[in-house]
Amino acid sequence: MSSKTVLSALAITAALASTATAGNITAANPQSLMDFFTSEGAPAKLVEDNVGDPKIELKHYDTNFAVYFYGCDNGKSCDAVQFFSGYGTEGEVAIAKINSWNTDRRFGRAYLTDEGNARVEYDIYTGADGVSSEDFSEMFEIWVDLMGKFEDHIEWE
Repeated sequence: MSSKTVLSALAITAALASTATAGNITAANPQSLMDFFTSEGAPAKLVEDNVGDPKIELKHYDTNFAVYFYGCDNGKSCDAVQFFSGYGTEGEVAIAKINSWNTDRRFGRAYLTDEGNARVEYDIYTGADGVSSEDFSEMFEIWVDLMGKFEDHIEWE
């Protein structure tokens, strides 16, 4: 087989692989998340966090939250995202309440900052190939449900 034929075969294989994952949502392609949020009707803004990695700020069901990107190489080729929501509870939520949340939940984790503000997070590893839109939609539903239940749990208004 000639080197030209091998190169052509490799190019076709690469194109097929890229087409197979083109619809996937991946941390390596922040625009894939932006497109998803747009389709969900969640106004989103892509910005850069304080270490130069992508960050998405958005509002959904009257709650502001952020999506942080992790496993990045100089702000690129990220492999995971973290949904994050913080609440200015200023010490009004007891650590026992946060601990009971973490004990009773499979997805997400909560904590209090040194200032006594409540936080909830949910990590998703997308890897190099990403996850299907359908699976990401399910994960997003878990996150939205998690936020609502956390707000109820901490009795935050």
